[in-house]
Amino acid sequence: MSSYSVIGCGYVGSFVAANMKSQGHYVIGTTRTSQRFAELRNVVNEPISLDLADPNCDFSFLEDQQGLLISVAPTQNGDGYQSVFSSGIRNLARALRCRQSIQPLHVTYISSAGVYGDHRGEMVTENSSVDSVNPVNAMLVEAENVLLTIDRPDTKICVMRLGGIYGPGRDMVSMIKQAAGEQIPKNGNDVPAWSGIVDITNGVSFAFNNQLVGTYNLVDDMQLSRRELSNEICDIDGLPPVIWANENSPGARAMNAKVSNEKIKSEGFRLSSPSMLLPTPV
Repeated sequence: MSSYSVIGCGYVGSFVAANMKSQGHYVIGTTRTSQRFAELRNVVNEPISLDLADPNCDFSFLEDQQGLLISVAPTQNGDGYQSVFSSGIRNLARALRCRQSIQPLHVTYISSAGVYGDHRGEMVTENSSVDSVNPVNAMLVEAENVLLTIDRPDTKICVMRLGGIYGPGRDMVSMIKQAAGEQIPKNGNDVPAWSGIVDITNGVSFAFNNQLVGTYNLVDDMQLSRRELSNEICDIDGLPPVIWANENSPGARAMNAKVSNEKIKSEGFRLSSPSMLLPTPV
């Protein structure tokens, strides 16, 4: 039985942890909150309380792992991007560099396709430029680079850039229907990226099983603007359209690009959910 750890058992991390456990891996899952710690007992083999931003954090559990998913984000109760993606990721990278074990380790890091920023709706790939002006995007890209530059022959690093996530508990189609006829202060002409939780879960497993290295866009095939998507959804039920702004508010973290998923497909990965408009697989 191989051992797999998930740092950050939120929405994505919990799905991945449950999937890995079902495949027969011994799964360790981490969380920062006591409430979530109790809930994790039903998801993973071994829950651990862990705060990446703590300089005295105990990373000893990493010594004997074969796989690791890093799926972290600021919480709603005030933990900021700086503590998670700067201090926290640097602490973790230091621990990965200093592992005593020479056990081969595959690391998947969950990042965001939002780092591409505004490409005026044009196609982008993993080689396209990223947004280093917006402070959040700059921090996310820095976190990617900190991990990708871990130079150990026994450690393989894969970065997965996700779009907006949909799945059980995140029914984006229903949310858009609820906004029918409402004014939304976001640019309706922008093209966002989307990722289904089933494909994210399968994609992390695929990355581990195939020992993928480097950066991959793990997004679905849909490349519609917000306005095009909402119009299509509302028209089906005869609802009034969502009223979008035609520009972003000053300083907003804008993302406007058709994100290509051809790289991960070329490795042999196949989407279960090409679009949120299609039935969600079980």
